[in-house]
Amino acid sequence: MLSVSRLIKVLIVLLLCCQLQSALPQLDQQPEATVELDVLSCPSSCVCQYAAFNELPIARWVNHMTNTDASDDASDFLLATHIKLATCLLQEEGETQTLFSALPIDLQALILLHTGSPGSQLTVNTSSLRALNQLSTLEIRGSGTTTLNIDEPLEFLQHANFEQVRLQASERLQRPQHSKLPSDNYEYKPPSDMAGNEATPKYQLKFEPEAAVEIMSYAQYVERLKQTRMPSFWGWSQLEVLRIHNCQLSELHWQMFDGLTQLHHLSLERNGIEELQPFAFSGAPHLKSLSLAHNTVARLYYLGLAGLLELETLNLADNHLERLSESSFPPLPRLLKADLRENPIMYILPATFWVMNDTRELLLGSKLAALELRSWNSYGQFDSLHKLRKLSLGNVTTASLEQGVFKGLYALEQLTLRGNISSVQFDAFAGMEQLRELDLSHCGIVELSMDALLGLKCLEQLNLAHNNLTHVPNGLLDDQLRLEVVQLQGNQLRTLPTSFFQQPRLRVARLDQNPWQCDCDMSNWLPRLTNVMRGPSVERCVRDINGEPMLCRHVASYETDKKLVPRCANYNGRSVYYVLRRQLHCGAPLMLAPSRGHSTRGLPHWRKLELHQQQQHKLGSKKKQHSHKKQRKSHLAQRNNLEHILKEQQQKQQNEATSAQSDGQKMSNEI
Repeated sequence: MLSVSRLIKVLIVLLLCCQLQSALPQLDQQPEATVELDVLSCPSSCVCQYAAFNELPIARWVNHMTNTDASDDASDFLLATHIKLATCLLQEEGETQTLFSALPIDLQALILLHTGSPGSQLTVNTSSLRALNQLSTLEIRGSGTTTLNIDEPLEFLQHANFEQVRLQASERLQRPQHSKLPSDNYEYKPPSDMAGNEATPKYQLKFEPEAAVEIMSYAQYVERLKQTRMPSFWGWSQLEVLRIHNCQLSELHWQMFDGLTQLHHLSLERNGIEELQPFAFSGAPHLKSLSLAHNTVARLYYLGLAGLLELETLNLADNHLERLSESSFPPLPRLLKADLRENPIMYILPATFWVMNDTRELLLGSKLAALELRSWNSYGQFDSLHKLRKLSLGNVTTASLEQGVFKGLYALEQLTLRGNISSVQFDAFAGMEQLRELDLSHCGIVELSMDALLGLKCLEQLNLAHNNLTHVPNGLLDDQLRLEVVQLQGNQLRTLPTSFFQQPRLRVARLDQNPWQCDCDMSNWLPRLTNVMRGPSVERCVRDINGEPMLCRHVASYETDKKLVPRCANYNGRSVYYVLRRQLHCGAPLMLAPSRGHSTRGLPHWRKLELHQQQQHKLGSKKKQHSHKKQRKSHLAQRNNLEHILKEQQQKQQNEATSAQSDGQKMSNEI
């Protein structure tokens, strides 16, 4: 019997490890915590141990949800304490009550795994767990035939995780007697629904009519709850984290989460949810993160998310949304991150994000439908997101990326576009002076305006890889004095402007996978720039006399890879540097120093050319004037020389005549 007990415990540990791997595949592996087995009061089908709270799947999930660049409180949920954990394997219906009675009374975390046969049924009543009144974390992972019957509230529970478990409420469960749908106290309406409102845009916008929202009376809703036996977490007053995944919770109602004033993190992924009922989450007004990913929500109406004034992270990825308008979102004044990827969104109408003024990160795009980028009169699609730092748009479509599409994104630092963009026109990124990373790879770009990047003075990374570019315009990078990385691989480039390598901070220039036509104009190309790639950032510290770090910072690393060398299409694919050195014999490379004059910085390239021509014309006229003056001076010099000679001759003649006269007078006096 002892050997069987040990075997069961080993199987439980192995199964728990597998569950951890499948539950959080996107997270990095964490170091294993020190484990102490409690062999005094642990049932034979359980493993009892002291484990780090951060190692629990529920804790790792919360840390993953809150670990965003925009959030300053990413590590608030990390706890260094160890808690008493029991992991139990359930197989038969009748053993649950006996198992719970044998568990240690001071248990703090409980994980229940149902691994019975496909036809086996297992029901767990919440009332059977009330004896474990020190329990703070509960996880139940079923096999599709597991049922959690909520017959009594667990008011002491703080973290709950249910996976593949059918949730149902008992008929004897007490519900709030005087609950009232909060629609009467909610005053917000979109501008299009308020006639004569001063917030109405200058140009009247036309929106598609929204379907009427059905709001039932309380008596009708109670009757519906009795029929469907929907679960309710009323009375779970200490609950902070609630995770319900793949539990067939397809319908939501506003009473389900009523009274959860301490709830901060809620996840309802993979439940087949089709629609968000009005005020579905109003009972948890202090939610910070909400995940509705991997459901079938096809329509967003602002009442569905109404009341979440403290929400910071919203995940609606992998749903069926096709359009967004000003009627989609309620005011979300503290929202930092919104993930709407893998939704077939084709249209984003103006004023959609006017109620999300504090958002820092926005993710959009799906392979199922292309998002149209455009502007309406003086309104853009993102013109109210003044604090947005990161914008990622996948599968966009536009004939030409023009001015006004990204109007209002003054604080944007990272912009990523994917899809079908034929050309990028002048001033397409006007006003985005804080942009550091611009990724336009895999967009099918054929043409770039010479002033496409005008105004991006803080740009550090530019990615134009895998497009259809045949040339890089002169002056394209004149305004980018902080540029460190340029990626142009995978295009149809044959030549580059001679000023391309004049960037003062350039560290990486990816030029491979292009049909280069090599000649001696490439003499200033440098292998230390073209044969490297940017690696992960590394930490560098200034240490004191004892070797302890004092001041640390993360800096980018660069790795050399000879496979990245650009090659000549007109020399059978040989390396550019081999051709320059062995076949063209171009001699020493031409070193081009960057211009010291900064008076033309920020001007369009055509204006720079015009000023250059004017300077050349002025220089030519000055040369002509100088030559004319020189000729005149020489002529005057020659003329002055002749007059001087004539004067000398006249003076000599006068002197001779005077001396002859004086000699004759002297002779007559002597006679």
